[in-house]
Amino acid sequence: MYYNQAMREPDRDKFLEAAHKEFNDVLDKGILTLVDASEVPKNTTIFPAVWSMKRKRKVLTREVYKWKARLNLDGSKQIKGIHYDQTFAPVASWESIRILLSLVLRNNWKTMQLDYVQAYPQSPNHMQHFMKIPQGMENDDNRGKVLRVDKNIYGQRSASRTWWLYLKDKLLSIGFKQSEHDDCVFYKGNAIYVLYTDDSILAGPDEKELESIYAKMRSTGLDMTKEEGGLDDFLGVNIER
Repeated sequence: MYYNQAMREPDRDKFLEAAHKEFNDVLDKGILTLVDASEVPKNTTIFPAVWSMKRKRKVLTREVYKWKARLNLDGSKQIKGIHYDQTFAPVASWESIRILLSLVLRNNWKTMQLDYVQAYPQSPNHMQHFMKIPQGMENDDNRGKVLRVDKNIYGQRSASRTWWLYLKDKLLSIGFKQSEHDDCVFYKGNAIYVLYTDDSILAGPDEKELESIYAKMRSTGLDMTKEEGGLDDFLGVNIER
């Protein structure tokens, strides 16, 4: 939901808290930088900022466990050939995901569910953009200022492709081999890695090998976490052995 919609909800305080945390995080991490509006080059578009807010729920109980606010650049205002070029980025097919889960069950493999922390902004921004202060974050300290986009932020037309190319290069650099049949399936040693944007599964027969691969992925500078306790919920689908 958008900011105005979230602010009409009974749990608006949770959404507002999430929004403040997101805004502070993108500033602290150098994803966005506050600059005076006078510093923006002449004839440069200053894009609107858009909030995307949602409640994250457990699949089976529907219990809300997280209120999420994501700050986006309004990519609907971007013009092809001026603000971006290509946009396509692949994701793993559900056929590949089901085949991997079948192999896990048949061979009693170990699994590790990996998630990238603020995935898109981990990759560099190839074009300079500016955006307005988002709703709810305006105050005296940022009056007369705008946000310079220093990293690949959500909402840009080319954001998913920029992230995908960056991550693929990282995986190949540490010895992963890309499948010829699915661009988002990779192999390393006895392990198989399936990627869906920023959610992924690493599986194989040897838990120590999986831990070693995870450590190598993190050594490339990727900011990621692993879910403890096995694979229970992936892309909103409940999984039981």
